[in-house]
Parts: sequence; C-alpha cells; structure tokens
Amino acid sequence: MDGFFDSKTKDLVQEEDSVFSNFDINHLFGKEKLEDIQEKIAKATGLAFVTVDYKGEPVTELTSFTSFCREIRQNEGEKRLCWSSDAFGAIQAAVTQKTSVYFCPCGLLEVAIPIIVRGHYLGGFIGGQIRCLDAPQNICRLETVMHHAEDYKVSKSDLFNEILEMKYQQFVNIADLISMIINQLGEKELSGLMQKESLNKEMDSLNEKKKRMELEYSLKNAELVALQSQMNPSFLFRCLNSISNLAVIENAPKTNEMTTMFAEFLRYNLTNTKNSISIPEEMENIERYLKIQKVRLGDRLNYSIIIADNIHMQRIPCFIVLPFIEKAVFYGINQKREGGTVRVAVYYQDNDVVICVEDNGLGLSEEKISRKFKPYKEGGYEGDAIETGISNIRQRLVNSFGPKYDVVMESSEASGTKCLIKYPKNYDEKVL
Repeated sequence: MDGFFDSKTKDLVQEEDSVFSNFDINHLFGKEKLEDIQEKIAKATGLAFVTVDYKGEPVTELTSFTSFCREIRQNEGEKRLCWSSDAFGAIQAAVTQKTSVYFCPCGLLEVAIPIIVRGHYLGGFIGGQIRCLDAPQNICRLETVMHHAEDYKVSKSDLFNEILEMKYQQFVNIADLISMIINQLGEKELSGLMQKESLNKEMDSLNEKKKRMELEYSLKNAELVALQSQMNPSFLFRCLNSISNLAVIENAPKTNEMTTMFAEFLRYNLTNTKNSISIPEEMENIERYLKIQKVRLGDRLNYSIIIADNIHMQRIPCFIVLPFIEKAVFYGINQKREGGTVRVAVYYQDNDVVICVEDNGLGLSEEKISRKFKPYKEGGYEGDAIETGISNIRQRLVNSFGPKYDVVMESSEASGTKCLIKYPKNYDEKVL
C-alpha cells in the first residue's frame, strides 16, 4: 500500500511540474481577469495597481494610477525609473516570498505582493501610490538610490498633495488581506488547470465508452472541488470594501472582528477537502457568512439558525447549503428596501435530513429573476455564481440519491422564498 501511495504522490508532483513548466501568470489568470481583479480591488481600497511577471515587467494596464504618477510616466526616461521601482518591489517580494512595503523615488508608499502558487513565484501585484506620514524609519526609501530629473514633490506639489493619505498600519492590513485573496485565487485557478489537464489525458487514453464512464466519475469529484473553491468575486471585493470603510471611520474593533470572520470564512471554503462535515460545523460557516453580510446590510438583515437537539452528530455533505443562503440574501433581502429575515432550520423527517432555508424578501420567481436581472447578465453579476452553485448542488444530490432528493424551491410575493434541501440521514459518502 505504501508503494501505491508513493506512486500516486509522484504522479501528482509530476503533473503539477508539467503544468508549471508550460505557463506563466497570464496563462494562470489571463490579462483580462487580472485587470478585472485590479479594478475591483482599486475601487474598494482607493489604491493604484499594476501586475508584473516574474521578471518585474508589467503584464497589465495601469489601474487607478494617480494624476501625479501618470504625468511623470509620460516622460520615457522617468517612466523607466518608475518601472525600475516596480521591479525592485517585485524582486524583493520574490526573494523573501513575503509582501514588501517601500517608498518609491517620489516618496509614495507602495507594496509588492508576491503571487506564489505551490511554492512557485509567478509575479507580483504592485500597488499603493499613497502618502504616508507615520511609516517606520526602517522602511526602504528608494529616493536615496534612484533619482528623478527633478523633485516632483515640489514642482508638481498641487498634484502630489491631492494624493490619498493613509495610516501605515491600515495600509499594511489591506495589503495582507489582498495577498490572502490573490494567492487563494491563484490556488483555485491552478486546481482548475490541473483538473483540465488530468481530464484531457484520460480522454486521450481511453476508448469512447470507457472515457464516458471515467469522465462521469471525474466530473463528480470536480463538482465538489468547484463548490469548495466557488468564492463569488463580487462578494469578496464587497467585503474588502466594507473592511476598508470601517478602517477609515473607526479605530479597530469592528474591523478586526470582520477581518477575522472573513479570514475564517475563506479558510473553511477554500481549504476544506472533506466530503462531509458535522451539521454544527457547516452551520457555523453559514453563520459566518450571514454575520459578514449583516455588517454590510446592517439592520436590513436579521437571521436565525435552529438545529434540532437530536441532529448534532449528523454528517452533512459539504457545500450544499451556502448558495441557497446567498440566494436568500441577494435575491430576497438585498432587493427589498426595508430588508428582512433569513431563517435556517435543520431537522429529521422520517429517514431524511431536511435543511429549510426561508426568507421574507421579495419572493421573486425564477422567471421574474431572469427577467429583472437580464440586463446585467452580459457583464456578469453575483447572481450568475449563485445560480451556478445551486444548479451544481441540485444535480449532485439527484445523481447521488435519486430524483426525489432534488431541492424544492417555492416563491411567493406575499411570504418570500423557501428552499427545502434533503438527503438520507444514513448515506454512503462514497457516492458523493
């Protein structure tokens, strides 16, 4: 048996090395996706960003750069000095494999966040362009070794003084959170690529009938991995925006609380590799999500989670509840001016486990949702990810347990939406 596992581990390592030998940061994310991430984080934080490859060369367009920096970079010679500054940050991040904070030659605070996937350095996320007056003295100041043709802080003081000023610790906290998000997204993208390559190899080596059988098995496993890593980018960046806003208007407690909840939520959803978990653990993750949403929506969102006394030891297939909670918040409560309540109840019904998710929101039918949100579909919106997650879960439950275990969803404009999720209480985890 030891030899079998050693062989499997070796195959996985070889497969991973094969993937890394054939791609770079653009291959992993794609230029368009990188620029989309930059834009959303820039809007949430007020920071400027550009992504560089492992050589320190820009691979994306500039996002939210200040007028001060854009004007300086119009001069070819000065632009190359700015590029050298970016490259310095990227190299520091690559060598230390840690976030690097430094002052550019013009005296603006910047950060280089290394993008490291499975120990491989792929490039850096360079951001900042803020004024900071309380940075520690040991922070590197490139103006001592790189010199522009003139002192732009003086000659362009009007533009320089317009730049956002931020406390050092707030800047570092934002950088750490962005680092966690970027590198988790990198892991997710790599997993997708490795799954794709693995499936392609299987398809090449099997005949048509065997290939079809193997693909069905692989897709079942892929669905679980997809559900585990299916973090909605809109939700991630809205949380980041909330954290940033809280940091500006108050001094720490609520910000720390939300940051902790968000980190725990990410950790559970992105690193959990189990097929099943106890119901209390799953409901704890649901409550984290609802707490984060309550910070965003305030008094417009209330919720309750009730677990029957006799069901605490019951196992539940992972990731079969959250998309229905997201649906209740996004389509139910968020669309209603006065808000409302999300209720979750977990109990036994004969030989089945039942999870009931209810909201007293607008009670939009599937047809009305499709019609109301049709204008947003071309650009992509949070509802797309929610609907995909729900579709995957319904298919997974039907494939595993039969048609009678399809999720029942009822909507009424008078009372809201109710979703009933069922599965056998004595089920074989191997079928998932």
